[in-house]
Amino acid sequence: MISKTKSALLVVISLVLLLPIAHAADSTFSPERYNVIWNSPGKDQNGSMPLGNGSTGINAWIEPNGDLIFYISRTDSWGGDGTLLKIGRVRIRLNPAPSTDDFLQTLSLVDGTLEARCGETDIRLWVDANHPVIHAEINGSESSTATASVELWRKAEDADTVLENQTDHLAWYHRNLYSKKPKQLAETQGLSTFKRIDPLLHRTFGALIKAKGAKRVDRTHLRSPRSNKHRFDLYVVAQHPATENQWLAKMDQTISKVEAIEFEVRRFAHEAWWKSFWQRSWIHATKSSKNELSQNLIPPNKLNFSFGVDSNGNSRFKGKMGRSSLLKVALDEDLIHKLAQDQESLSGIDPKELLFSATPNLHTELPNSDQWTNSPALTIETWIRPDAHAGSVRILNKILVGSNEGFLLDTHPGNSLRLIVGKKILMVKDCLTPNEWNHIAVVIDSQTGRIALYHNGRKIAEENPKRSLTDAYIVSRAYALQRYINACAARGAYPIKFNGSIFTVGHPTNPRADSGNPDYRQWGPGYWWQNTRMPYMSMCTSGDFEMTDSLYNMYCKELLEYHKHRTLKHTGHKGLYVPETMHFYGNHRVSDYGSRPFHERTDKLQESPWHKWEWVSGLELSYMMLDRYKHTLDEKFLQETIIPFAHEVLTFFDLQYKTGADGKLIMHPSQALETWWECTNPMPEVAGLHAVTEELLALPEKLTSLKQRTYWTQLKRQLPPIPTRMLNGVKMFAPAASFANYRNSEVPELYCVYPFRLSSFENPNAQLAIEALTHRRPKGYQGWRQDDIFMTYLGLTAQAQEFLVNRASVKHDGSRFPAFWGPNMDWIPDQTHGGVLLKAFQSMILQTEGKKVFISPAWPKDWNAEFKLHAPYKTTIQGRVENGKLVELKVSPKSRMKDVVMAADLKKP
Repeated sequence: MISKTKSALLVVISLVLLLPIAHAADSTFSPERYNVIWNSPGKDQNGSMPLGNGSTGINAWIEPNGDLIFYISRTDSWGGDGTLLKIGRVRIRLNPAPSTDDFLQTLSLVDGTLEARCGETDIRLWVDANHPVIHAEINGSESSTATASVELWRKAEDADTVLENQTDHLAWYHRNLYSKKPKQLAETQGLSTFKRIDPLLHRTFGALIKAKGAKRVDRTHLRSPRSNKHRFDLYVVAQHPATENQWLAKMDQTISKVEAIEFEVRRFAHEAWWKSFWQRSWIHATKSSKNELSQNLIPPNKLNFSFGVDSNGNSRFKGKMGRSSLLKVALDEDLIHKLAQDQESLSGIDPKELLFSATPNLHTELPNSDQWTNSPALTIETWIRPDAHAGSVRILNKILVGSNEGFLLDTHPGNSLRLIVGKKILMVKDCLTPNEWNHIAVVIDSQTGRIALYHNGRKIAEENPKRSLTDAYIVSRAYALQRYINACAARGAYPIKFNGSIFTVGHPTNPRADSGNPDYRQWGPGYWWQNTRMPYMSMCTSGDFEMTDSLYNMYCKELLEYHKHRTLKHTGHKGLYVPETMHFYGNHRVSDYGSRPFHERTDKLQESPWHKWEWVSGLELSYMMLDRYKHTLDEKFLQETIIPFAHEVLTFFDLQYKTGADGKLIMHPSQALETWWECTNPMPEVAGLHAVTEELLALPEKLTSLKQRTYWTQLKRQLPPIPTRMLNGVKMFAPAASFANYRNSEVPELYCVYPFRLSSFENPNAQLAIEALTHRRPKGYQGWRQDDIFMTYLGLTAQAQEFLVNRASVKHDGSRFPAFWGPNMDWIPDQTHGGVLLKAFQSMILQTEGKKVFISPAWPKDWNAEFKLHAPYKTTIQGRVENGKLVELKVSPKSRMKDVVMAADLKKP
């Protein structure tokens, strides 16, 4: 009979097979090369690593005393004043405390897991990719007690409630007993007649901690009994509206549902989700082979590799040695684990990567192996069975005795493992088991500077030497880490917050007000459209379509009727506009709309001039959704969400402005983003109207009505031309047909390049854009500045590469995590900075226009690349670039190959 666990596992395996995981032939990418590895504990919250499942997130770190600490966050934990609050902070303490003298902490990207070794204690922390639960697993060589404690900081009316009379678990929640803004804002903005549930009042969110056999010590401490293994499960639930009892019932229901699935099965499904995520898209850049040899970690020498003996013929291995392999590639952890499970075969290994694989003759050398360390990557794996009294003996040697100029793997001292790679030494004491087969693996990746040592499929030591990383690696790592951060926060109920996502922590040294509070974020709880869009700009190209759901659900579905109602009240006509700044429930911020009551106003629009006449938000949303449709061909999404929203946006412009004698709209008053305040026919709106009407009219006729197409065609005829200007006798794109009053530092004149792609490297009008870029006022590569993207779309490779490398190289000085950008113009971690980075890197190697797919429109010749990206019409493009040449290309479906164009063939000399 099949056990319950195995039966459930079979079900999960069946379901996983339905996930969009790449075929084995496509599975050439592992994010392991970008793992974040720390060899010392964190000092405080600024040394945290992010983890998440798209809805629930944590910032975790291990302090020098061995305590594991993490903040818990949600995408929907809105407080009574509209602030996105943390759920709380949890500390897990062992007694006796583990040593942090021997310390290794890794963010394992391949499975979204924090792994740590504190002396003889192993920690595994992860947020279940498919369920609202956090797991903290602790395994030690000696027994200990483990105590989880809840640390809360909010007071008075914002205080959290800790449940009393609990025996075997801890639980706490935050319930909004007040709602400060929605009702007041609705009344002030003339929208109180629109009936809806208060979005903040009685919103309830919190967590419950449990562990097998645990007992509550007091109201905030839960102790797991003495053992060498502990596992704390933390369930996180948010509900709106809810009483305490309703929230508790939801919590009980959630726990029952999750625990009905065996833990091992859920872990398998968690790993499968992350594998699917990483296999659907990647970009991995390296320096071209002409520049690689100087980067190698293993110093070259003239020695051959030898098995079980040193260069003088001594330190002879005593015991048996089985299959041993050398490969010119850095294998990922999954393959190493498989090799450690099978002593006979090399399943999953590409024969082309093998330098050697056989059972070697002990105390002999491998002929003609002296140059094998010249490869930029090397993996060594071997099976050994050491004698009980083998002592300190060689396993594999390519180094002179007494030197560190080469490679050495031995058992020094005794049953320990020592790895010497140049001047770097990794040592793990007493890890080998004598008279038993042990699998040893070494991975050396000169591109990343990473050295790792494995025993029986488990990583036991790792080193990232402090050396100059290549620009290509820095950008590739930044790309992978930012995409990972998006995945941790983009599947929740609300869009990613541009000013910190769900990974804010306190920054006490920052001069901004209340910045030591982990709930604080500069610019507060509101959504700024120009900032909010940036994490989402790259998601179609990376195939992360489901991660855009929360963005479009909030802006375009849940608030559709509210947008229409507000537009009618504020402008007196139909259609809809989306404010540049608003709360998640649709109202303007009070600092933008003003506090003067609606009934006292003649002008019903917002008072703040920063974006009073800025209307591009609805157009960008429409264009982005149309791009998602082109990628997915999801007709339901098109007809139920895109067309109803986009049609109302176009209706707004048609009714908001009059036409002139030439029959063209005169868009005045208007402004070009926040930068030019006194405009007529601003570039962002004009370009957006042209782009959106073109895309709508290009839809299959069966999916639209004759009435709709007639209306869109009529409006398109009324659109003013894309604005240009003459400057010092040179013609270029302009911020607007007329413009004055320069107030901010955006570049609206290039919105015809991006996001609306009416001008690009292959377009005859590209020079107008290049001149506008050359003569732009503000310049920069930090925060929400889009210079990098403009450059890639215009094929300006050298400029784009310089800006992108600079962008990937700057992070928040106070944060340890390499992809916590900011604060720049926003907050930490700055999601606008990372969002621009993602899109710019993608568009260096792939751009699309209609059905055309352009390869390498701005890819540097001194970078090689492996990539897999998504294009419209359910197309994936996978390829490899070496020394400026496309050497491999796989297009799916194959019928789309005819639409692929090498961008270099189109460029003028």
